[in-house]
Amino acid sequence: MNWTEVSVLILATMVSVLAGMVGYMYWQQNRVLQAVSSLSSFVALQFTSKPEEQVQEEEEEVEDDRKSVEKEVEVVEDVDDLQTKTSSELRDLLSKKGIPYGKRDSKSVLLQLLKASS
Repeated sequence: MNWTEVSVLILATMVSVLAGMVGYMYWQQNRVLQAVSSLSSFVALQFTSKPEEQVQEEEEEVEDDRKSVEKEVEVVEDVDDLQTKTSSELRDLLSKKGIPYGKRDSKSVLLQLLKASS
């Protein structure tokens, strides 16, 4: 064998190895794309809207829940009763209702705050 035959043999071997590597990469790319496609279709199914029948059933359940809820009625104290209370009692009422007030507010200011919250 002369030098040209050896170099052609080496070159042919390198071309076949490279062609095999390119084929393997193409095969792996197809597998990855199939996996991503199936995953994206699964995710898309999770975010699709519900059938209309199921939505109507849920709306009926919500309406039924609303009917069964009883409202709590807060007893509103008469303004005359508030006039007889002390400043500390008025501050306690404001604290219970979650209304902010100043520490040095006068009784008339506290009364106005309570009237405004009613």
